[in-house]
Amino acid sequence: MIPGPQDSASAPIQAAANRSSLITASMAGSVATPSVHSRAGLPKPRASKQRNYARRSIRVSRRTAPTIQDLIDRYITDHLPKKSAVKRRVNDEKVMLAEIGDKLGKHTKVAEVHGGDIQEMHRRITESGRPVRANRILAICSKMFSLSLMPRAGETLPWRNAALGNPCKGIEQNHEEAKERFFSQAELTAISDALARYTGGAADCVRLIMLTGCRPVEAMKAEWEEFDKEPGFWIKPSAHVKQRKTHKLPLNPAAIELIDCLRRERKGKWIFPGVKPGEPLTGLWRVWDFIRRETGLGKDARLYDLRHTFASVGAGGGLSLPIIGRLLGHTQPRTTQRYAHLADDPLREAAEKIGRVITGAGTPGAPVVPLRGGRS
Repeated sequence: MIPGPQDSASAPIQAAANRSSLITASMAGSVATPSVHSRAGLPKPRASKQRNYARRSIRVSRRTAPTIQDLIDRYITDHLPKKSAVKRRVNDEKVMLAEIGDKLGKHTKVAEVHGGDIQEMHRRITESGRPVRANRILAICSKMFSLSLMPRAGETLPWRNAALGNPCKGIEQNHEEAKERFFSQAELTAISDALARYTGGAADCVRLIMLTGCRPVEAMKAEWEEFDKEPGFWIKPSAHVKQRKTHKLPLNPAAIELIDCLRRERKGKWIFPGVKPGEPLTGLWRVWDFIRRETGLGKDARLYDLRHTFASVGAGGGLSLPIIGRLLGHTQPRTTQRYAHLADDPLREAAEKIGRVITGAGTPGAPVVPLRGGRS
């Protein structure tokens, strides 16, 4: 039978209907096909249960995620003991850690802190009239978050994802004027006289700092074996030196005499024993306050200025900056560059002496002949 026009027009529609029926049947067949779970007699897992489990896991991980207070405690336990043996400095750093907790929030998650939070903290401390303090707190905060990027002992994951980085990075510090004071010969004499009137081993510790230019903490933690290894030298162990590198310092005769005098009264392993048995001297603020009162140096005079003065005497005596750097235990030449202007003084004085000799070599009263091309 030949199809008519109406039958021809309805053919595509019928074909589409047939395809739809086939698709429906196949879908029905797939639904009717037993699943693996039903064949095994196991209940089929529900997607909603999986989603709820994931949400609960996220909530639990957020509750247990390290907070700023946790990071502060980690800093105090893992890092602070390596930094300083001076009790007053340790206590001051703990005060700054407490301020970090107050500004950022003790219960704030470590992973949720970003650069804007750090910048706002630095700005608020600066505007409170403490720009230098703001820089110190920023430095401590930066070390804290550096610790957070590493797993702790016994843990597999860091406290903060490395992709987030350190939020303190890139924060501009406030400008600071370098505090450098060099004691004059008269002031050094006054300091020595004041030390003679002070009773106690702390005075001898200050004398050692004056004669060697060492850091105060290096003198307080000095042990007898450091001077016994090689006579005439002080072998500072890397654990006591800021650069964490052994420093061999030759001793001048005055320092050797001081050590010999102390050796006669040697007790224990510490050169300057502390109040507590078996521990070294932990502070020199009492003796230094006494010196400032007795000499009238003023409150801006720091114990550390004795180290600067040691370097200035060497620079004024014509020693090169590399030699001064080795005496002070500097590992970076730029650290010693602060004394460059002092090293120029003997050179200038030498140049002036040579100039006076040359200018005085001519006939007295002779006219000065200008150089060719120069102005008359």
